[in-house]
Amino acid sequence: MCDTCDGFLIAEKDLELRGSGDFFGTMQHGLPEFKIANLFEDMPVLKMVQEIATKILQEDPKLEAEKNILLRDLVKDKFMTRIEI
Repeated sequence: MCDTCDGFLIAEKDLELRGSGDFFGTMQHGLPEFKIANLFEDMPVLKMVQEIATKILQEDPKLEAEKNILLRDLVKDKFMTRIEI
């Protein structure tokens, strides 16, 4: 922190050192339930996946298209009990 005032660099280093925390809970430290990805090391791939997910949601916001039904069901199974709506 003595070498930079760039908040993005500081945040990246913090992510590397402390982990990403609990996205859907109250913990402010620790690692989420990613089984195959490391948020710090796999950021380029995760950004690509984010772009693909954004495109899917722009084209089919409710995931009602036949090609997205399995995806919708997987999202519901994984997150509906963890997200307060």
